[in-house]
Amino acid sequence: MGTENNHRIRVTICGQEYTVRGPASEAHLREVAQLVDAVMQRVAAANPNLDLRRQAVLAALNIADDLVRLQQEYRELLELLDQQTRSSSTR
Repeated sequence: MGTENNHRIRVTICGQEYTVRGPASEAHLREVAQLVDAVMQRVAAANPNLDLRRQAVLAALNIADDLVRLQQEYRELLELLDQQTRSSSTR
């Protein structure tokens, strides 16, 4: 897979600059970086004695928890939609 369609931007997360590259739009990459920064800042504020690596692990767990919850909600909504579709087609 080539990198010719990848966007490359500089972002700041927890006061450190990173280069982020990916096929998504620059706006999307910035939004993702801002989310990570916000979660990192929240974790750092709640756990000021943890080193950056441990804060990053906690932030990753928080983000993964949100993802798993949203995936479950999505599956439940798909199931509900499927039930409603079957119900309306049998009328």
